[in-house]
Amino acid sequence: MESARIQKITRRWLTLAFHFSAFFLSFTAHAARPFFTDDARVVDQGGCQVESFYKKQRTYDGHEFWFLPACNPAGLELTVGGNRIEGDDSLVLQAKALLKPLQTNGSGYAISGGFFGGDPYVNLIASYSYFNDRSVVHLNTGAIRDEQAQSLRNTWGVGLEQLLFAPRLYGILETFGQSGDKATLHYGLRVWIVPNRFQIDATHGDQPDGHDQPARHFNSIGVRILW
Repeated sequence: MESARIQKITRRWLTLAFHFSAFFLSFTAHAARPFFTDDARVVDQGGCQVESFYKKQRTYDGHEFWFLPACNPAGLELTVGGNRIEGDDSLVLQAKALLKPLQTNGSGYAISGGFFGGDPYVNLIASYSYFNDRSVVHLNTGAIRDEQAQSLRNTWGVGLEQLLFAPRLYGILETFGQSGDKATLHYGLRVWIVPNRFQIDATHGDQPDGHDQPARHFNSIGVRILW
């Protein structure tokens, strides 16, 4: 009897939390969370999404908050969002177009470009599906212009999206970086609370120390909502 009462209360709070999140995010209007490596997919034409996550550094007192709304009005996915990284705000603008839609047991290709803060970037994206979409591999190569340092830095990423328990639970594993920095290893779980509509995720990342950079270890939690 007590167990049934606890389950009822838990369901009520989870339902309330979901509706509150949807209500809040509906008044504000990138790789899909939790990837940093991008995928050869876009939001359905005529649809929109919001991705948001909080990232906390473990080796020092640093944190980030990202909020990235995106819509696809006419075949081109447009993102206008921003972030706050340790007290500094940046605007994030991106346009992403499919060159070839990703097919089951096949490949897909896309290109994206935009501005991170005041730094322009471009990214070429390839995705490959295996085992009827149970495993999908993403490859990125691109460049970003560091306007402050007046230098061009190459960027790259390799990621695996693995279905663990159909249709809701996925594992993600990726490594990514840019020239001059050590590669970051990033892994975690993605759970669809409402399939293809409402997702939550949690990840951990590690980046070894470099020439002038200490090692970084971080955790993140995020949400993704599509409509």
